[in-house]
Order: sequence, then C-alpha cells, then structure tokens
Amino acid sequence: MQAGTKRNIAVAGALVLFMVFLLIPRIPKAKADSVASQVTEVDDEVQEAVEMVNGEQPMQGILKLRDILEKDPKNIDAAWHLGQFSITTGQYEKAAERFEQVVDIDQGERYPEALVFLGKTHATLGNTDKAKASFEQYIEIEQDQELVDRVKELIQQLEVESTQK
Repeated sequence: MQAGTKRNIAVAGALVLFMVFLLIPRIPKAKADSVASQVTEVDDEVQEAVEMVNGEQPMQGILKLRDILEKDPKNIDAAWHLGQFSITTGQYEKAAERFEQVVDIDQGERYPEALVFLGKTHATLGNTDKAKASFEQYIEIEQDQELVDRVKELIQQLEVESTQK
C-alpha cells in the first residue's frame, strides 16, 4: 500500500472517530435552553429530508436538501446535513464547500464543530494550510479544553505528516 493511501485511510478513520466525539451532547442545559428559545421551530422540511436520507429514499432526501438550500442559501441546517452526508459518501470537495457555507453563515454559534469537519476535510484533500487554519479558528472559539487539546493534536499530526513528504 502506498504512503498516500495509508495516510488517507488514517485521516478518514480519525475523521470518523472525531465526528463521533463531536456529536456527543456537551452543551450545558442552560445554554441548550437558551439556544432552543432562539430557534422558533425545527425546519420540518429539513428534518423530513434527513429522515428520507437515513431511511429508504436517500437520493430523494439529498435532492430535497439541495432544493431547500437553493431556495434559502442561508439555511444552515440543510448545509450542515449536506456536509455530513458528503463525508459519508466520500465526496470531500463537496463536504468542504458545505462546511465553508456553514462556517460563513453560522460564525461558530450553532455549529462550531463545522470548523473541525472543514479542517479534517481539507486534510483529507491534502490542503494542509487550509486544514490548520480551520483548526486554529476552532481553537479560538471552543471553550471545552478537552476538545481544544484534541484539535491541537490534529494540528501536530498534520505538521508531522507535512514534514514527512
């Protein structure tokens, strides 16, 4: 197996593990209640599309999410889910586009972890500088020291890999 292939497999594995770690609920109840009060209601169309993707109509769900995002380019939930599904299907260029869109819209409010996904996606694509920039931006806004330390480890790993090339 070539070194590049091994690196891509390692990065993809690390991405999956990190995604699982990030998806574990970690918002304090008071903050969660505050966020919930700011959101008037869950976008039923987005939820329906996500259920389609996770159910027996994945392509129709993806098309519905794309349609939602086309009609409302600032629909952060649709962009977030499309980014997640792009990673799942190995479409890293598309994932990078979606997570950049989430970061632009969100500014770290609801989906700060989009910066980590963006960084991992750039790392997978071999864009080390962009990956490090995304990780560093995440470190600036994240309060959880354990997550910050993990992201710092990702930066160190990128630096080691870039010196080995």
